[in-house]
Amino acid sequence: MAQRIHLAAVLEREGKLLLLRGPGETGWSLPGGDLLPEHDDVDVGMAAILGGMGVTVEGIEEAFYETLFIPTAEGHMVYNVFATSAWEGEPAVADGVEQLWAEAGALGDLPMDEHVRAGVLAAFGLAEPRDDSAAILEALQREMGVEADEADGGFASRREAGRDVLRTLSGGGDPDARHAGLRANSPELADDVVDFALGEVWGTDRLDRRTRSLEVVAMLAALTGRPNQLRSHINGALNHGATPDEVVETLRMVAVYAGFPAALTAWPVMEEVFAERGVPRPERPS
Repeated sequence: MAQRIHLAAVLEREGKLLLLRGPGETGWSLPGGDLLPEHDDVDVGMAAILGGMGVTVEGIEEAFYETLFIPTAEGHMVYNVFATSAWEGEPAVADGVEQLWAEAGALGDLPMDEHVRAGVLAAFGLAEPRDDSAAILEALQREMGVEADEADGGFASRREAGRDVLRTLSGGGDPDARHAGLRANSPELADDVVDFALGEVWGTDRLDRRTRSLEVVAMLAALTGRPNQLRSHINGALNHGATPDEVVETLRMVAVYAGFPAALTAWPVMEEVFAERGVPRPERPS
């Protein structure tokens, strides 16, 4: 299943949003573009795309709002939305591209991708967030040849599988208490995390949990700017049986494939986790 990563910005001026429509297109879209290989991360990519339009955003790393998953003919698009609170410049677009400044409440009357429209309306509190997780998961399972009744790793339900993953990620303890703590901190997202992310994805036995944990450490380190989540999943990797050497080697791989700045940013987080747990510092590679 092909995946495309797209970056888009909500630019607001005097209560109206900037929308663009390219030549031959029938629908309106947010200003943006695809994440390119030369972009170190999504923040850099979004800043570069807006910069090419003559727009400067203050604190782009704080402007990320949400990720939408949009089905396409080839697979799906990972659509990252940035909601900019402060920006400067006069947006300039290529020849033949139409511009429209529209009120958020009027988006329902404009032709545009339904997923993007729903995401923008939700950002302005005009609609409930759209949940396409089940459809995306079903498409991924079809692509991998996974039947629905195979996806729970032998547990009676997604909830049971997810709570078991939450327990082992956290190093043991009462799954009821772990789930309750997650609900206390993130009441709107807690059940989605347990049922979908942990139950549907983590809950299968096609990859062992140690491997999944190291993968998550690598991805969070590569994304940068997520120290709390990275700290949590380094602990989770150790809880799942990963050795300190394996965590170190994972971040060395991040340096090679995602860039040394990402690995150098993640390194102190790893060191803090090792220190907090009393983990001996691994030997330097010879």
